[in-house]
Amino acid sequence: MKNLLILTAAVIAIFSLSACQTMATAAASAVLQEPVVSLHSVELVNFNFEGAQLLCKVQVQNPNHFNIPFPETDWSLFINNNSFISGTVRDHHHLRSNDTALVEIPVNLGYLDLINTFRSLAGSRQIGYKVALEVKFNIPALGDKVWNFEHEGALPMPQVPTVSRPVMRMENANTTRAVLSVTFNVQNPNPFPIPTPKLTYDFLLNRNSFIRGEIENNNLLAASATSPVTFQLIVNYADLFRSFSAMRNLFEVPTLLIVTCDLGSPIFGVEPMRFEISGTLPVLR
Repeated sequence: MKNLLILTAAVIAIFSLSACQTMATAAASAVLQEPVVSLHSVELVNFNFEGAQLLCKVQVQNPNHFNIPFPETDWSLFINNNSFISGTVRDHHHLRSNDTALVEIPVNLGYLDLINTFRSLAGSRQIGYKVALEVKFNIPALGDKVWNFEHEGALPMPQVPTVSRPVMRMENANTTRAVLSVTFNVQNPNPFPIPTPKLTYDFLLNRNSFIRGEIENNNLLAASATSPVTFQLIVNYADLFRSFSAMRNLFEVPTLLIVTCDLGSPIFGVEPMRFEISGTLPVLR
């Protein structure tokens, strides 16, 4: 009887040990493992007269057998080591088990705000920046776990286009009208297209204003290139004689074209450019 009790106790001990080992293994498999977080890249994805966008990408790997929430990311942008703007990116989706994803953090920079904050940057060709990221997970079992990353680089600053003096020439003329073309060149030193400048003009005949107008189109001028800009002036002789009857006795009339060219971007801090072109207009009958 004694031996039977000893044998029974031994069997119970063996089964108890096996059960404990199984429970320990199951518990171990359920332990939360920290995500693997790294800075993937920081790219300049948009750049124009208005501003630039830096797209930061953080790679997150979930080594667990269950889903975890995406991290919350605080970001700060420094210009020449001075704090400029900051923000927070939240994503309420979940990262699937045993999966890897890229978390995108867009950082938008407005050039006008930048120049208004740092006056000394006006006229610079590029500026130094640093973006600091603080990546954290809202997972109670992890505690306050934070990953910090920094990236430094240089951002190009928009450059003032160069506008040549306009040239006016006669396209054609007959007994009813004369057509003049006005052409100037815009040299765009920027690595992105720019809007065509806004134009206003006043065409004077014998010192009297005859045609006034405004030209504003949505065409873009090519990046890093010189582009011609042309517009036409059409003089109808019937309108001319109706407005200035004394010119019926003239064979040609002195002209003056006043053109104002506005680049349309306040970040340059330049006034609209004014050009005056003198010439003559034949009066045909």
